[in-house]
Amino acid sequence: MNDALLRIAVTGVTGRMGKKIIQCIVKGEKKFSQKIILGAAITRSNASICGMDVGKLIKTDTLGITVTDDLELVKNDFDVLVDFTAPSISMEYLKFCVNNNKNIVIGTTGFNKADESCIMNASRKIGIVFSSNFSIGIALISRLLHRITHIIGDNSDISIVEAHHNKKSDIPSGTALMIKNTIVNALRSTHSIAAMNRNVDYPTYSSVSSSDRNISIHSIRAGNIIGEHTVLFIGSEERLEITHKALDRTIFAHGALHSAIWLGYDKVGLFNIGDTLGINALL
Repeated sequence: MNDALLRIAVTGVTGRMGKKIIQCIVKGEKKFSQKIILGAAITRSNASICGMDVGKLIKTDTLGITVTDDLELVKNDFDVLVDFTAPSISMEYLKFCVNNNKNIVIGTTGFNKADESCIMNASRKIGIVFSSNFSIGIALISRLLHRITHIIGDNSDISIVEAHHNKKSDIPSGTALMIKNTIVNALRSTHSIAAMNRNVDYPTYSSVSSSDRNISIHSIRAGNIIGEHTVLFIGSEERLEITHKALDRTIFAHGALHSAIWLGYDKVGLFNIGDTLGINALL
């Protein structure tokens, strides 16, 4: 299979990300068209679009691939599954991939600790790229924040502000929690008294603005905002702000497909977007 195109199955094809990923696969972008092909399109059980040609779904020519809600029917048609759905659905897809030795890219957010434990256990058998955000910009910021926190974290009030569209259900966003975790780990690794005295356990979020001591997350759900994240380090004499704004969901689709190509058929383990880009080793 070394000379064959990597076959991608896309889940949640009626959702924003599912459609965008399929469009990026089939519209013939050179960086993808020479490496991957759409192998299967998956939707939720008993969806009305089952049996529809994917081309009609994304308003293009007939592609000869029909939407299905049964992975068993297409298990021989793909090599890597790309999933941006919901936690409970993702867990079912993950179980299928483990049982059928298929690698998976997971961009779903809102998992609980039990789900994350399942993902970790599954990565002992298959290859998984799991990230809350698949943009290159966020991957770079995550690494940069670790260095910044080492230098000024103990002397700053730290806040994270995130904004998304009003249909996004998880609050705060998975990206905001990932950013917070990066900062928390950096504070711990300084071994300073100030870092050790911070309360760094994640609180239970029941509103759009919650905090634990000096690291707070403020969430906004409004309009059709794709995704915006700002990290503030505020000292007594200056304020540093780092902001990332997603202007189009294409950046997430590109990151997910790049990750699928990087993962391929044979890698085993748990990885994130930084691993696939080589960013984790840069800073």
